[in-house]
Amino acid sequence: MAVTDLLRTVRFGGAQGRAAASSLLEAAQTGALKPHEAAEVKSLIAEPALHDVFKDGLGASLRQALTGSGGPVLDVKALLPDPKSLTNPKTLAPRFAADLTLMKPQLADERLPKDENAERLMEFFVAYAERFVDLTSHARLPDTPVTPMRPEEHAKALKQFEKALTDGGFKALVDRTSGQNGVELGRSLLDSKSVDELRQRTKEVSLEGPAKKDPANPNAATSIAVSAAHDKLLKQKNEEEERAHRRGRKGKLGANMVWNVLHLLRDGAETPEEKEALNQLIVSAALVLVFFAVVLTVLLMTL
Repeated sequence: MAVTDLLRTVRFGGAQGRAAASSLLEAAQTGALKPHEAAEVKSLIAEPALHDVFKDGLGASLRQALTGSGGPVLDVKALLPDPKSLTNPKTLAPRFAADLTLMKPQLADERLPKDENAERLMEFFVAYAERFVDLTSHARLPDTPVTPMRPEEHAKALKQFEKALTDGGFKALVDRTSGQNGVELGRSLLDSKSVDELRQRTKEVSLEGPAKKDPANPNAATSIAVSAAHDKLLKQKNEEEERAHRRGRKGKLGANMVWNVLHLLRDGAETPEEKEALNQLIVSAALVLVFFAVVLTVLLMTL
């Protein structure tokens, strides 16, 4: 296919657009692109609408091929071990920790956007998490023996995974959907009852890469997790105040139904004249209550 046709196909996006982008990478690596074609490829890479076409390092690899610098960005799957080699759930967490340390420079590539690096790191972890859930949920694969784990061994493995995630910088990642950091999210995925459940939960994740620190206030919390937590607390506070208001306990005589009704009526008044009239009604009600209390006391004393 001619380069002009490849460029046209890329603009349509989707699977065909990604295949055309891969063909453009091969052409760029062999130096077959003309200057105006290379310029058009760079402009396509920068278009937000074509993010899915150039994800997983394809865009970065194209830039490198066009500039002649650096090596290609490898797909995450190319950095993972053969799943069939991971047969013992007891050693899976230490294996993940070692592999993450070895592969992290290629997973979190500085040439990629921070959100894409976050997605790559989580994709790498999820491969090990799926295998762990698969082995420990007794969903045995053909020709793959499963070594049973005692409860204390299972708990130890989860702690090892958590430590590996922490050491690997996953705390700096944030799920926009739940507000969890990467360690909390990874830990919750490991609690999935099946691989299908884990994969479904992974589809709902929307990761944000490490937040940039404010130079004027380096200790400021700029993560979306803080904002999500604040919004949640504010919502809870508003709901509690609304319930208290309905019960008539918002700084008023909550246990006395008459007073509650009068106060609620006053709160519903819209004009100063209406509020003044209701104030007079409240005073009158108070005097009536006092009168009946005095009469009742006199009657009780005469009996």
